[in-house]
Amino acid sequence: MPITMFTRTSKRHKHHSAKGRRRDRRAAATVEFAFCLPALVMLTIGTIDICSMLFLKESIKLAAYEGARRGVNRGRTNAEVVQRVEQFLAERDIQFTPGAAVTFSNPDFTSAATLDNVTTTVTVPCAGNLLIPSAMFSDMMMSADVTLRKEYQNLDTGP
Repeated sequence: MPITMFTRTSKRHKHHSAKGRRRDRRAAATVEFAFCLPALVMLTIGTIDICSMLFLKESIKLAAYEGARRGVNRGRTNAEVVQRVEQFLAERDIQFTPGAAVTFSNPDFTSAATLDNVTTTVTVPCAGNLLIPSAMFSDMMMSADVTLRKEYQNLDTGP
């Protein structure tokens, strides 16, 4: 009887071998997913946190601008600027300390002469203003400032 170099395998053996390889591949994919999932979750949460901080920063900048725009006209006072800034922050659901969120340079809007630069600074806490509460940003304050020129000096309305 001649000796052959190749052996014939049955269909049943081939089918079982392919099924085993698929099962092994699924198990490897599950392990790979288990390793990658924490990194993907952290990347997603970090992206949301950074976008939330960028939105907060831009909102604070817009609040400072809106307040400064209110203050540059004749007859406008610091109190009106503070009112506009706080109104803007409240419209955007940004938490702040009433009366302490806005500061002014010297001169301020009440005392500035015509064409004096006045800087309005708005400061709010990050805690409570980010989508994902984080201990890393809980003590952090975020601020933005805008400098505009007083268009006309306020008229003296005193005696």
